[in-house]
Amino acid sequence: MIKKTLLGTACAVFFFSAWAQAPQTIGTDYQRVATHYSDGKKEFVNSDVFFKLNASDKETGLDFVEFSLDGTKFMRYKNPFQILEEGAFDISYRGLDNSRNLEVPKTLSVVVDNTPPKAEIETTEPVYRKGLTTYCSANTKWYVSASDNLTGAGVAGTYIGTNLQALELRGKGKEAEDAYFSFESEGPAKLYYTALDNVGNLTPIALTSVIVDMTPPVIYLENSDRLINKEAVYTVFPSDSVVDAEGRIIISTSEAIAFGAKDELSGLDAIYIKINDAEYTKYVEPIKFNTEDVYTIEVKAIDNVGNVSEPVTYTFYVDKINPASSVEMIDRSGNKLDTITPDGTIPAEGSAEVTPVESDIETAPAEEAVEVTPEEEETDVVPAEDEVPVLE
Repeated sequence: MIKKTLLGTACAVFFFSAWAQAPQTIGTDYQRVATHYSDGKKEFVNSDVFFKLNASDKETGLDFVEFSLDGTKFMRYKNPFQILEEGAFDISYRGLDNSRNLEVPKTLSVVVDNTPPKAEIETTEPVYRKGLTTYCSANTKWYVSASDNLTGAGVAGTYIGTNLQALELRGKGKEAEDAYFSFESEGPAKLYYTALDNVGNLTPIALTSVIVDMTPPVIYLENSDRLINKEAVYTVFPSDSVVDAEGRIIISTSEAIAFGAKDELSGLDAIYIKINDAEYTKYVEPIKFNTEDVYTIEVKAIDNVGNVSEPVTYTFYVDKINPASSVEMIDRSGNKLDTITPDGTIPAEGSAEVTPVESDIETAPAEEAVEVTPEEEETDVVPAEDEVPVLE
């Protein structure tokens, strides 16, 4: 008896070299091709793959080849076939020669995968959302998180970028240094992303719109309603113009120091202050000081995407001494008046020297008094009204 061997094979249109490395860029013109991928344990294909059965017999020649899918009845093989349905399949095949020798069936197990991965856009830190608008900073790192289903071929690569026609390969669907993408310019931007599995299934390209905020907040002193008159100039307090000779902002114990900050894009999140050598604390309300001293306050602000301003330093001098008031008497021209007293005149400059008051009356010395004699006296004798003459 002569033993004969039928050689039968089932071969797919394999493209191992094409998927040894995922494409470096992908755009809207991408088209899937027939792809076979093996992870060492399972064979994966997409529905673009055709199966071609071959058999040979060196003695009497081959009569036909037949095959069966998942244990169904064997059927004659005529042309290459494809499997359109997804899932795991066992392709059994055998040959029959002209001597009616039937080959022992061989089986090829494959998984047909036509489903692309699920892809989501992620960031290394939270972004800020205001209504329908999303904000991020230049430090925000974006990456694509992707996963294939349990029976899928697995993620080959993820793609991200602002150029829809040339999205860049960044990682394989997990957070990693080679997966990160960051914006380099400020303003509105569109970020596209997708994912590709190992048999060429591409996730529909998705879009997220974002405003990139790279500018930190601007700090300022808020105004109060008191006006300070310094050197004939009225200035709203607090103000850098209200300073002493050393450049310190002058305040009183009745004044509250108020800080503010503004951010044009994502908006202000918080203000932090540091008084003298203390630690930074969150600023919540205006500050008052009740001790006459010099205070150095550092102020910084952070916006809603994490941009932190450079610290701004203010030096305040707390003035607790009450003012000393005075009054002056002046003429119409504004000249100060001299002060006249009974003893003299005090000049306007404040001199205490007294000027004597001169008189037109001459006073004779006591020792030179004039003596009056009887002869020089002129006396008129007038009888008393009540005097009555006496008759003898």
